[in-house]
Amino acid sequence: MFRGHFVYKTEIDQPVEEVWAFFSQNDNLAAVTGFPKVKVTGDSQVEEGAVVHLKLDFLIITLGWQARIVKVKPGVLFQDAGEKVPFPFRLWLHTHHFRQLGSGRTEMKDEVRFSSWIPAPFVKMMLFGMFMDRKRQLGKIQL
Repeated sequence: MFRGHFVYKTEIDQPVEEVWAFFSQNDNLAAVTGFPKVKVTGDSQVEEGAVVHLKLDFLIITLGWQARIVKVKPGVLFQDAGEKVPFPFRLWLHTHHFRQLGSGRTEMKDEVRFSSWIPAPFVKMMLFGMFMDRKRQLGKIQL
């Protein structure tokens, strides 16, 4: 088993209240994911104990993912833990941090701690691509 820690920061041209309001709705995960296409079901609000089910459509295969929101500090952070995660993951803990910057901007920091069946550098490359695409998708929508 391999373990890893990954961090990705995104600056968003909206105040932290707007960014929090958007990301505190689980359904909005689909809006910020370009590939794979994601279908979100389960609890709609980010609150402790909420369960989120994802179907990840990779065109040739669909994978399921289930996470539980385990920690929430409104306007500051929330954390989801994978309960049923697809290959290559064994464990997943994702903390979404939000910090107000000057002039109405927000820094969103995604911090992922994981264990996987494949070496951490390969997982980190995959995560980098995923969060870079999420940043690109965020630029296309109005929060």
